[in-house]
Amino acid sequence: MATGQFQQQRWSFESYAVGTDLKIIGRFDYKIYENTENGYKIYTFEIEKIIDEDDFEHEVQEQISVTGYYDVNEHCSVLPCKIVGTVGVYKGEKQLKAEAVEFIEPATDEGIISFLSCGIIKGVGEKTARNIVQGYATPRGYVDGFGSKTLEVIKNDPLLLVRIRGINSDKAQVIHDSYMENMEYQNVMIFFQRFGVSSAKAMKIYNAYKGTSIAVAEENPYMFANIKGFGFKICDEIAKKLGIDTHSIFRLESALKSVLESSEMEGHCFLFKDKLTELTAKALSDGADIIEEGELEEAFGRMLHSGALVSKAYSEEDESLEAVYTREMYKLEYEAALAIKNICRSRAFEKICDVDMLINEFEHAKGFALEEMQKEAVKAVFSTNMLILTGSAGSGKTTTVECMIYVLKRYFENKEEMSFMLAAPTGKAAKRLTEITGFEAMTIHRLLQFSYENKGFFYRQGNELPYDLIVVDESSMLSIDLAHALFTAISPGTTVVLIGDTQQLPSVGAGNVLDDIIRSEAVKVVKLDVIKRQADGSGIITNANKIINGEMPEIINANKDFFIIEEEDKNRVVKKTLEAVTRLMTAYNYTIDDIQVICPQKTSEIGTYEMNKAMQKMVNPAADGKAEIKRGNSVFREGDKVIHLSNNYEAPHYKKDLLGRYVAEESCGVFNGDIGKIIEISKIEDVAANSEEEEYGGISDNKAADEKRVAVQYDDFIIIYQISQLEEIDLAYSLTVHKMQGSQCEAAIILCHIRNFIMLNRNLGYTAVTRAKKMACIIGQKRAVKIMVSNVKINERNSMLCELLRI
Repeated sequence: MATGQFQQQRWSFESYAVGTDLKIIGRFDYKIYENTENGYKIYTFEIEKIIDEDDFEHEVQEQISVTGYYDVNEHCSVLPCKIVGTVGVYKGEKQLKAEAVEFIEPATDEGIISFLSCGIIKGVGEKTARNIVQGYATPRGYVDGFGSKTLEVIKNDPLLLVRIRGINSDKAQVIHDSYMENMEYQNVMIFFQRFGVSSAKAMKIYNAYKGTSIAVAEENPYMFANIKGFGFKICDEIAKKLGIDTHSIFRLESALKSVLESSEMEGHCFLFKDKLTELTAKALSDGADIIEEGELEEAFGRMLHSGALVSKAYSEEDESLEAVYTREMYKLEYEAALAIKNICRSRAFEKICDVDMLINEFEHAKGFALEEMQKEAVKAVFSTNMLILTGSAGSGKTTTVECMIYVLKRYFENKEEMSFMLAAPTGKAAKRLTEITGFEAMTIHRLLQFSYENKGFFYRQGNELPYDLIVVDESSMLSIDLAHALFTAISPGTTVVLIGDTQQLPSVGAGNVLDDIIRSEAVKVVKLDVIKRQADGSGIITNANKIINGEMPEIINANKDFFIIEEEDKNRVVKKTLEAVTRLMTAYNYTIDDIQVICPQKTSEIGTYEMNKAMQKMVNPAADGKAEIKRGNSVFREGDKVIHLSNNYEAPHYKKDLLGRYVAEESCGVFNGDIGKIIEISKIEDVAANSEEEEYGGISDNKAADEKRVAVQYDDFIIIYQISQLEEIDLAYSLTVHKMQGSQCEAAIILCHIRNFIMLNRNLGYTAVTRAKKMACIIGQKRAVKIMVSNVKINERNSMLCELLRI
């Protein structure tokens, strides 16, 4: 009796001390908790056996909690599994912290039947499962089943299943694919979560590599750097945990490409070879483990040979200057240059008319006269296929475009209808262009139309845009990838007008497109040099041009649209900013949507991160009945102003029907810089789905509908974000100058403090002030403003577009 009592106590989970390493066998029951941010989960688990230190199995019947970073497919819960973990405790209750989970395929006939009919295999119910495993009688005799060998047949020789009633070769393949997909998926998820890879990232790996995911990881995990959301650091962490040599040639190649791609995020199209190898060696070397120059040279040579990298002589005078691109980036820059040259060389359609007479008509209708350079720009449309119209703030660029369109429409009205389109890199810039000109304008992304079928733009080389004239505003924002997409989609004979201000900050993406084209002298350029709006008493325009000319801005009594509030203490800068926002909303009747706080950078006490928290707390505080959700250190709340952070061409658009349901529209896409408002945070399940939505992972997915979602209203469409997609948005009460570029607001509050010394230069200050339509206010230190207007240096960008255009 004493022995029996000892055995009962010894072989129970509760008898093990906290910290004990343990192996158990059993079945998952149900999920009782999930942290959607980091993938941490708690399941109830039915223990069937405990394995002792000598690997003997002891029968047990006990329910416990199992915790860890893994995901259990609902169908796989019918399978027994072995868990290796450590006994832990939470609020007095013992739990098993799982380190590895291994599913065990059933071995008995009944176990296999139960597994096959649980829903994991498409089209196999209990009757078909019994037929496959046990066989069945027919008038012509008995058809044998496959018994304990069933799963081996399904995996390795599925066509043998066709002898079973109701199974043809197609269905046999479906059974095989379903089995492999689900079991491979489960094994892949568990494998990667052992190495600290989140469920979301493990799913991305599986979607990319399917059944080969584990083999790829064990041979060359750096291949995962090609998956969105992965980078060299994440791949390197996986590689280290797998024990892959730090001098692996795959690691060196991945690091070279990673350094180049990081430089692209800083605006460079290429790096000089000596800089590339220097930065790569620094990134790879760790203390005593030094990567030798010869190792990097070998990796570099392999990548040149494979075409992953492209090397070009930068200068005929200095052959040592070797420009190194990724293959993708060189293709963009080379083809963009070729497309621009083709546009310029194309024969323009003949436009012969009395342009001066038509300009006079326009001037009479407007009630003012154009400057000579504005008239020159209008006339240039009749003699060239590509024109750049540039000039500083207030110089009349938009009025010039209005006149161009007026003259062209008048020219075409007795001939044939002229088709033209106005476009801009961002939604806000396009909306502003529409408001100013009275003509429809759209983003370049929507102009080109992303196509699901082609996984790219609908309008492209071979299927060009059907317009006689295309005008692109805010062209200084053109990155090389967007410029490539646009210029390669323009048909021969189309007239292209690029409007831009080179005094503004360059594009967020790689390249220096507008400035490179102007410097190449390959394209006709008209520069407007008379400030038209200065005479109207605009303090905004006056001071913007003072800043770009290196002069201190000033408050002019006659102007009521520009203010400077001096404050040395950075903490009080935050306080005064909030006071200024409150005053604008109460005394001037601005809404929070009209006001934009603009910061030089994201970090620091007066960066966008901290300012957004302070602004949110003031204008949209937590309240009963107002749903919110946390992502990292950010909280998103219904009513919050948010910005989308990257281009997502495939995000489906929704609208609300009369019943309040979210209905998918035919259009799609949300882009970097789009600003919207959170209208709902909830379990959004009542969606009128369509086939496209289901095919491309829309929100009709039943499994995904169990979690909360965030619905954001943009200008004329709604985007619905899953929890895992919240990294694509951020609060937008405060934005960097770069994020505001191409947009305007009614009132801008610009923070300027020595704390942001590294970012202070004329271009940044000029760009920030010109974001304001009606009121601009600088809050900060006078000495920081002096530094800003004195600093003409901005980070130079490596690009060869200018040189390619001259060839």
